[in-house]
Amino acid sequence: MSIRYRIAIDQNHDGNFDAANGDISDRVIELRWRLGMRRAYESMAEAGWARITVLNADGAFSPERARLESGTRVRIRSEFAGVARTHFSGSISSIEPDEGDFGRKQALIHLQDIQPWLADSPARLSPQIDVTADQVIARLLDRAALRRPILAGYCLIDIAGYNRVDEARIFPAGNIGRRLQRGRSRFAYVGDWWRDTTSAHEAISEIAASERGRFFVDREGDAVFLNRHHTLIHRTVAAQFHDDMRGLAYSYGAQRLNQIALLMTPRQLGESGTLIWQLRSPLRIGRRSERMMNLRLTDERDQPIGLLAFDRLDSRFQLSPEGGSRELRSGAFAEVAQLGTASIQLRLVNPTRHDLYLTMLQFYGKPLYRGAPIEVAAADGEGMHIYGLKRLALDLPALSDFETAQAFADYELARRKHPRGSIHSLRVDARDHPPASLSTGLFDRIRVSESQTGHGQRDYFIVGEEHVVTAGGASHEVTWTLEPADSSRFVIIDSSVIDRQAEMIAPY
Repeated sequence: MSIRYRIAIDQNHDGNFDAANGDISDRVIELRWRLGMRRAYESMAEAGWARITVLNADGAFSPERARLESGTRVRIRSEFAGVARTHFSGSISSIEPDEGDFGRKQALIHLQDIQPWLADSPARLSPQIDVTADQVIARLLDRAALRRPILAGYCLIDIAGYNRVDEARIFPAGNIGRRLQRGRSRFAYVGDWWRDTTSAHEAISEIAASERGRFFVDREGDAVFLNRHHTLIHRTVAAQFHDDMRGLAYSYGAQRLNQIALLMTPRQLGESGTLIWQLRSPLRIGRRSERMMNLRLTDERDQPIGLLAFDRLDSRFQLSPEGGSRELRSGAFAEVAQLGTASIQLRLVNPTRHDLYLTMLQFYGKPLYRGAPIEVAAADGEGMHIYGLKRLALDLPALSDFETAQAFADYELARRKHPRGSIHSLRVDARDHPPASLSTGLFDRIRVSESQTGHGQRDYFIVGEEHVVTAGGASHEVTWTLEPADSSRFVIIDSSVIDRQAEMIAPY
């Protein structure tokens, strides 16, 4: 039984990939796509991508000849034994048509998931106090400028075909599908270290790492966050392989560690009514103008200051920058447009017929100061002397609790201090394992045995997947990036049976 591939474009931007004008499967020459992490133990996935090579003799994939917009959604699916499976859902980032009448007359369609948009979206949030990682990630996603999966039927001001307010709906709050597990840690303060240049992608990566969780975009294009317990308690084996894979990357001892240095950052609360920021020199505001100004809150060491509460904003407008100039008491004004955790966005308005000078601007509130980072360490002295030093440093900026930081360091050391054989990646052919290669994906658990290395009955999680489909679908090679499953070496309360000396209590 053969595998069929269905590639469809949402031409109407309505979320319907089954429209007759959207199926381009017959034109496809080659498919390549990738999702997930590049290496084991990473908290943040790489941006997912796909490349579709298509026949383009009629110019249907030459955007300047035929309408095919960047941002348009595309879906890659397979059909086998009556089961349809989605493998990639993303948006067109660019198109490369071949040029010339005597060329191949093909086109390369590049797809991406939401992560490049997250990388371009600033991480500006109000103060985040006593929150879990999933709550912070949800708020960052809400504020990010993401292309909506469905545009049809909604109102886009001044865009032809979308600006009929009496016939169109307003976008709902949710801008993307998401599955976010509740974080296990509660963070006292989040985001006080972010600068104006910090992107939503960087912020999500930092908070996922501070939880020791995982963030990725799945096959449907939805955002997924897994807390740090997921790989410990997920026991179901989705597929098994015993000397029947096409290839694997194996090494012994490469992932061992015997010294962990983990950086945590203590905080100190300031008093309410503290002067947090002030204007150093007069600022000219042109007549009948409006300005937006971002203030970055820093201390004398140019380190970010967190803002826990806003008290007041004092300002003074004058006709000239000199101190004795007449003050304007009405008309012009300064107001807070948006409060961030470590920044303030101000709106400055001068509706008068004269240029004015802002000679005083002072911002008062309750600050949160960052202390010098503290290094929490864990080491295996025996391993250092026997196997040689192998060190790992982790910077987890949301952590301010010493006990949690120490538990993280102890756990990382415990699971990786002994040299052992491990498989980094596994390659299979979909024709040899159709159900497994098509249905098994990110953070599914598999079991692998390989006789030549002596590597037997070991469980792994798939943390990355890459697919190459060629020869019109006759060849489909799948490469999985793997991470060792740890739940067989730790005791899970109410789940494990304590019957081996190798088992231990998981420290977090």
